[in-house]
Amino acid sequence: MGAEIARLQRDELPLLGEFLKRAYPDDRKWTPGYLDWYFLQNPNTEEQGPPVWVVKSEREIVGQVATIPVELKAGENTTKAVWILEFILLPEFRGQGLGKRLVEEVGKSYPTMITLGINEASTRVFTSLGWKPLGGIHRYHRMLFLGSAAKKGGLTGGALDLLSLPLRISLKGWQQAGRFEIRHDQTVDAELDTLWKRASRQWQAAVRREHRYLTWQFLSQPGKKFEMIKLYERGTLAGYAVLFFRRGGAAGRPPKAAISDLVYDERKSAEVIDGLLDAALQMAIERRAGSLVTDVLDLCLERRLKKHGFWRIQKSPRFMASSTEFSEVLYRPENWYLTRADSDVSIFEEPNIGEA
Repeated sequence: MGAEIARLQRDELPLLGEFLKRAYPDDRKWTPGYLDWYFLQNPNTEEQGPPVWVVKSEREIVGQVATIPVELKAGENTTKAVWILEFILLPEFRGQGLGKRLVEEVGKSYPTMITLGINEASTRVFTSLGWKPLGGIHRYHRMLFLGSAAKKGGLTGGALDLLSLPLRISLKGWQQAGRFEIRHDQTVDAELDTLWKRASRQWQAAVRREHRYLTWQFLSQPGKKFEMIKLYERGTLAGYAVLFFRRGGAAGRPPKAAISDLVYDERKSAEVIDGLLDAALQMAIERRAGSLVTDVLDLCLERRLKKHGFWRIQKSPRFMASSTEFSEVLYRPENWYLTRADSDVSIFEEPNIGEA
């Protein structure tokens, strides 16, 4: 079959929406508003058009690679890069080398590409193109209310909650009176940029948390409400955590909550992380969430998660990278700082506000 590969044009977004409905018939999120947010409102989207490359056959889209453009720290440098999130071809167009050609086309514009949570078929394509496997981002879990997790109310749910009481009373309060202050503040502004400049010194490879990017991801995303916890040390922002509560199950209690992002000052890192984790757990317990989960690749943060009773799940989303510019830095997993905000998990969470 004849097919051509090209970058999507802005006026072709409705055509892409029709393709996505065919490719993902059970996914209802591909509305015009969501497509506009996803592909056009990201502050890193360039004038050339949406960060999407498509396969067309007889003027119809039959495959795509959709990306999220980011600014990436690589050692002492900052470079433009993309996360590859959506990579799919209609079944009748597979096995023709079109997937490879799509990824190669993206690489012409972005010499550095990264991806998380890919399936077996995508892994084979990336491997054949010389991408570097970097293991996975590590997933951590802490059970809180068994009744909420099982989505059961009434007597059964109450019994399960009682059974899981030891999982909650083991939580030790964090006390740093006078030095640190926790605020539930949803303001996203240049104060976060100042924090990032300090925090990022400790990591060799990380996606820049610039406040405009955080606004796009956590304040503007359609159908979702994220909540921010900030920690201040004597009036100076020293860290933040972003939480996402799934839509309530039995009696409106969320079956699961997630720490979507967590950034901490390199100074007094253990104390700052402990304060943020304690506040996140307290919020999850107050709302009777079934469990609290997070994804992370960062040794210091992972140590504190274990201290707070989180246990690591063995199955973790795969992580791969390709770079013709900074491979020496980016091909070492120990150099990376990643959270759930860097994976497609945060983007593809089910909406928690609006219609059920």
